[in-house]
Amino acid sequence: MKSHTHQPARYLAIVLGLCAMIVVAAIAAAQAPASDAPATAVNQHGPTIKDAYAKSFLIGMAGDIPGGYSDIELGLVKDNFTIVTPENCMKPAPVHPEENTWHFERPDALVKWCEENHIAVHGHTLVWHGQTNNWFFAGGDKAKVTERLKNHITTLVGHFKGKIRSWDVVNEAINDRGNDQTAQTENLRNSQWLQNMGPEFLTLAFKFAHEADPDAHLYYNDYNIETGAKHGSSMVLLKRLIKEGAPIYGVGIQGHWNTATVPFEAIDKAISDYESLGLKVSISELDLTIRGASGGQLGQPGRGRGAATRPAARPATPASPQDLKTQADAYARLFGIFLKHKNNIERVTFWGLSDRRTWRAGQNPLIFDASNQRKPAYVAIVDEALHPKP
Repeated sequence: MKSHTHQPARYLAIVLGLCAMIVVAAIAAAQAPASDAPATAVNQHGPTIKDAYAKSFLIGMAGDIPGGYSDIELGLVKDNFTIVTPENCMKPAPVHPEENTWHFERPDALVKWCEENHIAVHGHTLVWHGQTNNWFFAGGDKAKVTERLKNHITTLVGHFKGKIRSWDVVNEAINDRGNDQTAQTENLRNSQWLQNMGPEFLTLAFKFAHEADPDAHLYYNDYNIETGAKHGSSMVLLKRLIKEGAPIYGVGIQGHWNTATVPFEAIDKAISDYESLGLKVSISELDLTIRGASGGQLGQPGRGRGAATRPAARPATPASPQDLKTQADAYARLFGIFLKHKNNIERVTFWGLSDRRTWRAGQNPLIFDASNQRKPAYVAIVDEALHPKP
């Protein structure tokens, strides 16, 4: 028979050993790198972005609402945004797939929902090289193609006359590739519109849209026009449109950037350059990716295929606290630039609603996370308006 005389001492030793292990683990956790720590909690109930910028410019999102969106997501739209851009349903192919066929059901539902919730609508887009069916160009006769363009614009803009605040009339007409020489020219993309109608298709498109709704604000919209040769070409193009009497109101800088390479100084200068032409500016498709490529070209995954109209097919790669801070700092600096030019900026629109509804799947580009929660970027943007830095 074994003696139990020394059992209490043994238990005490075990307890002391466990306590020591807990203390060591706590010290190790406290000394762990910040990137391994959980993200800082974000206040989900502070001032809203739309209220913070109410006296500066409109705050928007893109999506083919309300169909397919949850009540929570629609609540986010109502609580945080003052203008909506239909991401796909007003583009030529979805809304006008054949010459005598129109699909107005989804655009009508979007406009009706926005009217009921006192949210403005920005129409997107009337003329584009992408998502435009070939029937527009069948036959190759300039007069016939011009007639089809006029009918498309007159019917679509006229259908929503008085209900849509502004339109992207021509989208992405400038060639991506450029150099110092092309920067002195318009360097237009060799689209079917250019092939069939020549450079005047842009001026005519603006005139047709203005005739259909004289009160709508009309925009030229493009990506990467804030820097380099493409910016130079945009200035040449816009000067020509103004000279030819195109009723152009403003220019949309899309703003598909990466947090590591945002061209802050070029953006500031580009806005000033457009202001010098007497044009308003909108940041029309804003997102800041944490990883991956930037730019807005059609060939990138999800571009123009309605990625933000439905949840992302694959889960996003988790963002570290440092990722989120870098993104927040970049967004804050951008909005500081926008506030500097607030008298000439009409609208800042995020391209999507959340990191779950974005064409940049897996790149965490927006101000709401995949669970519809505010991210540090949201707080930083609001803080930039409420407590502007010198």
